[in-house]
Amino acid sequence: MAKLLNMKLNYKGKILDFVREGKDIKKKFFIGSNKYLFWQILDPNFPDKHLFITEKGNKYYMQLPPGAKLSCAKDGDPVDSTYLTKNNILQGTELQLRPDMTGTVAIAPEWEISYEYKEPWVSVLTPEEKQIVAQYARFSEPSAMERFNRNIMMLFVFLTVVFIIVFQAFLKPKDSFDTTVEEKLATLQKAELVRVEEANVEGSTFEEQTSGAEDKPAPEAAANAKPNANAGNTGGTAANAGAMFGIGAFDPNATSAAAPTIRVATLTEGFAASRPGGGGGSGPGAGGGSGPGAGVGRTSSFDPNAKVGFSSDLGKIATNAPSVGGSSIRPKEGSFVNVAGDLRKLAPSGVAFGLTSGTNKLVSSFKSQNVAQVSEASIQTAAPEARARYETISSTVKARQSQITAIYSKYNAILPFSGSATIRMLISSSGRVQSVIITPNGQMPVEFLNEVQTLCESWTFNVNENSDYTFTARFRKG
Repeated sequence: MAKLLNMKLNYKGKILDFVREGKDIKKKFFIGSNKYLFWQILDPNFPDKHLFITEKGNKYYMQLPPGAKLSCAKDGDPVDSTYLTKNNILQGTELQLRPDMTGTVAIAPEWEISYEYKEPWVSVLTPEEKQIVAQYARFSEPSAMERFNRNIMMLFVFLTVVFIIVFQAFLKPKDSFDTTVEEKLATLQKAELVRVEEANVEGSTFEEQTSGAEDKPAPEAAANAKPNANAGNTGGTAANAGAMFGIGAFDPNATSAAAPTIRVATLTEGFAASRPGGGGGSGPGAGGGSGPGAGVGRTSSFDPNAKVGFSSDLGKIATNAPSVGGSSIRPKEGSFVNVAGDLRKLAPSGVAFGLTSGTNKLVSSFKSQNVAQVSEASIQTAAPEARARYETISSTVKARQSQITAIYSKYNAILPFSGSATIRMLISSSGRVQSVIITPNGQMPVEFLNEVQTLCESWTFNVNENSDYTFTARFRKG
């Protein structure tokens, strides 16, 4: 039987694991300090991922890591590197693995990998061993707690089955019909018309105000219109429908009707007092007043004791009244959000918000300390010693994204907007956020960005080194 390649991983002279050709060793086999590899070398100086074994033409070759020490033996006799190079077994850092040779490679301090070729074997049990296996290869006796749990579960299943059977047989309500379809139709045909004597319909709080030429009587043709001949067959339902509901005349032959229009007007109330000289003369110089406030062409109507009112003499000042009376009912539903500030001020898109001279000095200080700027998308490409720190910051930021969303919902209810914002945080070695730089992608209210900046500056992180982290917050209209 052909020999197969076997390798063993040793740490401090003790075997940790072994792999075999065809099962674990295929076309390629990797080792390294990466935690996702099958053989992980716990040494910070070892490469993250190293191609250790490759197959070329049904032969396996070992790629020696940098600084590795090799010792080989042929048929039990040690050989040196000169022999390996002369016979083309070792070419540079590539070692050909032969069935008649064994070897050990020291890849790192206290870490070794040995290889050799062995014939696979199958263990055959003797009759005595088979008898022992048959005697002891059985399930262990369950404990008292395990028997109790098993009985409880079987009882629960049994009771569930019994309840389903009883429900289906006795408790499930059956569909029943009191009357047949024919009896229902006969009852409907004998039903009498129910007339509405008076419809107490609450009028709308929006009253249409008409004046002047708009108050026109209805045409005589409408008053003298003949009722529909079919109205008598239905008890006058079609003809009297408008009167029952207080909406005027109703034409059952009409095919369409204009939708009612509701007009809403917003009025501004002001403070006004009695006008001095309220009366009018007939022309310049008409009438002369001797009291205070009298003037040419005016009568003396000034009252110094008049109190300030909200609507005093407004009817003589206004030139045209609104056509809608308005509503005095306060809304009982809905949510109200109070936001201080001028929401008309929008920050320009693509321009960094929150930059000050202190922030610029802090950015320069971080650059002088070789603190790299890392975003949420470039954490995996960061230096290995800083990757764990930025993963901690990223997970903390994701857990607090809902706080930014709550602020956006508050401002978006007043002034709808959408877009995204790139938020850069300069974090000190104590974990506190020293400065926040926000770059909006789209026009956003300045007050909103101020509140987001204040929120981010209140965050703290579990880090012990200066960090420069950037993430993106997206805002979409609900």
